[in-house]
Amino acid sequence: MARPTTINDDLLLSTAREVFLEKGLRATTAEISERAGVSQGILFKRFKTKQALFRAAMNAEEQPNCPLPLDLMQHVGQHTVQENLQTLGAMLIRKYYAIIPSMMMDWSNTRQEPQPPREGVTEGDSLSGPERSVKGLRNVAAYLAEEAKLGRIKENNYEILAQTFIGACWHYAFLQVMMGAWQKQPISQEQYIQEVLNTLWTGIGPNKN
Repeated sequence: MARPTTINDDLLLSTAREVFLEKGLRATTAEISERAGVSQGILFKRFKTKQALFRAAMNAEEQPNCPLPLDLMQHVGQHTVQENLQTLGAMLIRKYYAIIPSMMMDWSNTRQEPQPPREGVTEGDSLSGPERSVKGLRNVAAYLAEEAKLGRIKENNYEILAQTFIGACWHYAFLQVMMGAWQKQPISQEQYIQEVLNTLWTGIGPNKN
């Protein structure tokens, strides 16, 4: 009698991640199980719901208390402002790819599943989504203010600039998730971020003597 095939959770998660990135919210557990070569029953035995599978595959909210995926204050005066924001933008978009579908799933369910407490994080320690967003916005604004002190950008309303940049990254990711296939975007992620920065730079670039 043949031994049953051992199904590795890492394989299931990597396969699920591929399908979610390709199809966005339209991805089904049937497509994931077919590509992984397992039954949907096995998939749901490991991950009780599609939402739970998504969160495990995309590692959504991996660092609940981290408002930004990059500590900009460690980069003040280093590289160029454009390069630092380019790096941040790419990291934000990747983060939003995971967060947006999870949010959509939560909104579509009248009863949300209670999430198990994260190891090392007790109730009350974790920042809420809005709190992280506000803190992240203020961190970007504070970074821009420090760069202005060095004369690397001119004085401006840094909070509005931060909102504009973060909002542009969010909008790109949102459209990509809703379209379900990144290749449909007319320009690449890298080019998009660069064009956003080029547009902003005419307003925040240093004054020429």
